[in-house]
Amino acid sequence: MKKLLLVASILAATLNAEVTTILPYGGSLSYDTDSAKSIKDRATLYGVHASIGTLKYLLEVDYLKTDISYKDTTFENLNQDDITLAYGRYFENFMLRGGLHYISNNDPVLGDGYIGFASIGGYNYVGYDKYSYGVEAYYSKYASSVSLSQFTPYFSAYKSLSINWGNTFVLKANYQLTPDYAKSNYLSYDVSDTIYYKSIYLTLRGYGGEMVSGVKDSGFTVINTQDLMQTGYGAKLGYYFTPSAIISLSYDVNNYEEVDLVEQGSSSVAMASFYYGF
Repeated sequence: MKKLLLVASILAATLNAEVTTILPYGGSLSYDTDSAKSIKDRATLYGVHASIGTLKYLLEVDYLKTDISYKDTTFENLNQDDITLAYGRYFENFMLRGGLHYISNNDPVLGDGYIGFASIGGYNYVGYDKYSYGVEAYYSKYASSVSLSQFTPYFSAYKSLSINWGNTFVLKANYQLTPDYAKSNYLSYDVSDTIYYKSIYLTLRGYGGEMVSGVKDSGFTVINTQDLMQTGYGAKLGYYFTPSAIISLSYDVNNYEEVDLVEQGSSSVAMASFYYGF
């Protein structure tokens, strides 16, 4: 009886132990060199993501600073600050999550923005494997009076292949209701696959369809332009120094039509991040 009580006490303490993580990140973005495809030149991005939580809840906050320069040097740089706060509550087989993403900038087109989001999801375990599913909902409102809604159903599957190998597949669809845009709705998809081997992981990802002013990364990334995002692909490589210290490098290419321009352009972004938990 004493042994059972001791095991129960250790399990309860583990479930309720708080873990804090800090993830600083930064990178650069290069736009198409052809002025007929993009009026933008380069961008620098840096920020920090922090979280605290247990297996029962997770509180997250993110800050991102963006500075965009234009090919025409007489244009003032676009300066932007993004602040995101999210809270998730986790139960035995489902979760609830909500938050707010605030954008402050000097953009004369859309202006400052507020993006509210909420999601509900479920998950099931089969041995060491995990299957997750749910839907994310977003509502974006900008100072220019432009507003839109987005619904993102998702499915993911983690498969334990052996003691050293694992794999995660993620599929998302994005349906947008956009009464203030050229079309009243847009549809796109995101797909990624991550392979894990010992202390290394590699993610390959891509997207297609059409998206405007879209929200990604569970509310932490907002593409607050009227550019038409069409296709993209990228890769991310990570290395675990320890279970609580991870470095990662990523590179992505995006193909899009910039607002008021008729030719498709492309941009590339390289990012680096370091995750530390304690």
